[in-house]
Amino acid sequence: MEGAGAVRTEGAGAVRAEEARGVREEGRLVRTEESGAAGAAGVRAVRTDEAGAGRTAPGAGRRGPAGAGRGRYLPVDPADWPRSRDSMVRAVLASATPHREDRYFPGDIAQFGPGGGATYGYGAAGVLHALAETGGGRCEDAEEWLLRRAARPPSGTPLGFYDGLSGIAWTLDRLGHTGPALELADTITAQDRTGMALDLHSGLAGLGLALDSLAASTGESALHDEAVRIARLVADRTAAAAKPSPRAGLLHGATGTALLFLRLHERTGDPGLLDLAADALDRDLARCVRGAGGALQVDEGRRTMPYLGAGSVGIGMVLDDWLAHRDNDAFDRARGEIVQAAQARFYAQPGLFRGAAGMVLHLARTTTGGPGTEQAALRRQIASLSWGAVPYRGELAFPGEQMMRLSMDLSTGTAGCLLALGSALHDQPVHLPFLPPLTRPHKPVSAGGRTREIPVPTDDTDERTSS
Repeated sequence: MEGAGAVRTEGAGAVRAEEARGVREEGRLVRTEESGAAGAAGVRAVRTDEAGAGRTAPGAGRRGPAGAGRGRYLPVDPADWPRSRDSMVRAVLASATPHREDRYFPGDIAQFGPGGGATYGYGAAGVLHALAETGGGRCEDAEEWLLRRAARPPSGTPLGFYDGLSGIAWTLDRLGHTGPALELADTITAQDRTGMALDLHSGLAGLGLALDSLAASTGESALHDEAVRIARLVADRTAAAAKPSPRAGLLHGATGTALLFLRLHERTGDPGLLDLAADALDRDLARCVRGAGGALQVDEGRRTMPYLGAGSVGIGMVLDDWLAHRDNDAFDRARGEIVQAAQARFYAQPGLFRGAAGMVLHLARTTTGGPGTEQAALRRQIASLSWGAVPYRGELAFPGEQMMRLSMDLSTGTAGCLLALGSALHDQPVHLPFLPPLTRPHKPVSAGGRTREIPVPTDDTDERTSS
């Protein structure tokens, strides 16, 4: 039996997400006994030795001009846009496995949960969005694969944005497949949602944002009405909660609900929604502490977190948006301190939500002034992506969570790094869903061509900052 917040279909057995993914304990993957078609072989499938079993894009396997020199590890520097983009696109396409039913591109083991290989966070939807946003072109075969999965989602597929159907529907609409997107939205709104979490990643906030975005782009007012009902439910459940959520940040904390309230305020003009957004941001800021140099980070007890997904940088992004509507000295001071959390010389991983790519995206977008927001700081974080980059078939790619396997997905791997670099270097605005560029002229940073110098970790880099 599927729980609330998951699609139900006849005749298909749901694979338990925790079984398909394995268990993470203290930074390592622990194998579990797995059931269903995902299985142990599915977990291994994201490794590079099988990832390229599908078709190879034209030009894949050749080393670009930046990699022509003898002994050079990377085929192109991440800062060398658009050549780095083109190389990442070739790597993504070379990794494709169109013959597989469970996923099209290799990514995090989260894609081996029900429907995970199609999702925005870990599957084909996020990869296709990153390609389209950054000028990397369209992959029609992958879009057809995604459309087939959207038409018959596996039983037990979550409804959330990053891990489920609402993110797929949003992506299909962005790619021009409006009819299938609306059909999927009908499926979503017919499901039981009473037990869903409140957050952006897999909960009501992400679902509400997706439905309201679909309403705005298609004119389907019923979807907007549903998004407003969801926001009301989020507010009521928050007020009735006996204790605050144990998690903070954009994906799993109150900041995701603040983003829902904020976007609906912009649609409706209701000032009460802006008040609710402020309350949510206050709750997450209460979970933050100041570290060395005044950097504001989320306190998880045994470590502090600066990152985009579960750290302070994600809070800072929504603070920027909220402050476009009202003045608030405490919020303005906090976002300045959060910028300092994006200044480390080394982050342990390159990924979008738990690594350096998230710092690139934030520094490229923020309207915060002062130290740490100059172009030199952004260039330094772009250059730092070289630390985690790997060559794949002669092209530029990135490993996923814990640097254990090749990943092409948006949350942990190459697509997320592509999106972040595009936000800073592309000549057109590039952004995450529901976090469009703020009101200012878009000027891509001058990255100075190829990155000649890569920063190294310094003795004063706080391990807690980069964990």
